[in-house]
This record gives sequence, C-alpha cells and structure tokens, in this order.
Amino acid sequence: MVAEDTFHFRSSRGRADRNPYVDRIKDFGSHALRAEESEPLRGHWREAIGKSADAPLLLEIGPGNGFFFAELARRHPEAAVVAVEIRFKRVWLTAKKALEAGAHNFRVIHHHSRHLPDLFEDGELDAVFIHHPDPWPKERHHKHRLLQPSFANQLARLLRTNGEVWLKSDFEPYGPLAREVFSGSDFSEIEYTADLHGRPSLEAPEDVVARFRMADVATNYEVKSRKKGARIMLAGYRRQPVS
Repeated sequence: MVAEDTFHFRSSRGRADRNPYVDRIKDFGSHALRAEESEPLRGHWREAIGKSADAPLLLEIGPGNGFFFAELARRHPEAAVVAVEIRFKRVWLTAKKALEAGAHNFRVIHHHSRHLPDLFEDGELDAVFIHHPDPWPKERHHKHRLLQPSFANQLARLLRTNGEVWLKSDFEPYGPLAREVFSGSDFSEIEYTADLHGRPSLEAPEDVVARFRMADVATNYEVKSRKKGARIMLAGYRRQPVS
C-alpha cells in the first residue's frame, strides 16, 4: 500500500545531468531544504535555526541569486531568516552566498510561494520581503501575478501584529497595484516611492521608522535593471492590530 502524499507541493526531480542542483542543494546540509523536509518545520522555524521563541522570523520570497538574502541574514543575527525559492539552482546559490557572508541563522527552502500556509503558522512571521516578482504583463496572465488581494489576505494571517511587508519592482504598474492590494484594513502604508533612487515621489517622511527596512540593499536584478535605466519602486506595509 502506497502512503498518502501529505505535501501540497512536489516538483519532478528530473535528470541529474540536466539539473545537477537537484542534488547539490544538500551540499549545505540543513541550510538548504526540499519541500518534504521543510513542511514539518511549520511553527518550529526559530527552534530549528537555533533561535529563541521571541526572535524575529524573516521571510524572503524568491531570493534569486541570494545577494539580498545573504545581507539580510548577516545584518540580523538575532533573527531566524528563511527564503522560499522555486528553482533548485537559486536555492543552492542563496545558501552559498549566505554562508560565504558568515551567516548561519537561516534556511533556504525549495518550495512554491503559493503554499506559504504549508510552511508557516498564522502569526509566525515578523517580516516578508518580495523583490521583483514576475510582472505577467499580458492581461490574460494577470491571474498568475503574486500580488493579488488573496495573497495580501494570506500575508495578513501569517504576520504578527506590526509585522512588515517590503516590496521592490522595476515594473511600473506594480506600484499602483501594490497600493491597491494592500489598501485594506489589515495593513497601513509605511512608505511608498515610485523611484527609490531618484525619490521624486517619496510619500513618507524621511525619518520613517521601520524595524526591518533594508531598501539600501540592492538585489542583483535591481542592479542590472538600473543599468538599463529602469526606476525601482519601493513599498512598505505594516500589519495592523486585529480589531
């Protein structure tokens, strides 16, 4: 009798000669995890990473090559830091960069951002970072965008009161979309600018107080995009107390 598969996300391992990173993510031991290894840690991430129960738990969705994630873990040694990434190679690269930066307070998970409730309990997260999500520019593909009201509702459940969401994008429509998606009663806007580096449309005081603001740390994609002349949108939101 075959045991029932209790995991909502599986991906084909494929052939090792086509994607050697399927197996290479184990180069870093428990710092890089597959889906089936990560879901049982739901509600226990701080303990698994060796932090106290009141330590911040920070999540980056889609860390790419890991430049931002490595700095996030390095700057916040008091925190437990987790990344969710769909591509095996990027899981490997992110774990590698974090370790090279001297950080050990992290886990990088091969999983899909659509299944965050399988990884985190309600109220477990202190901050979420989302950088340059796929724009899906064609109207018929908008349903695939990460920024949806349902996604904002999901983050509202997973974040603690006063938890933060930070977004960056070089896709101009994502600025107004972020403000629309996070405009409900669950969130208040911390900061918004359509041009982070030019800052002509800054709509928050310069002395804005945010516990996990890391807008000065550029992602690899951000650096490349700016070289092409693109503007970078920054938006920050705070989880409001439940009324």
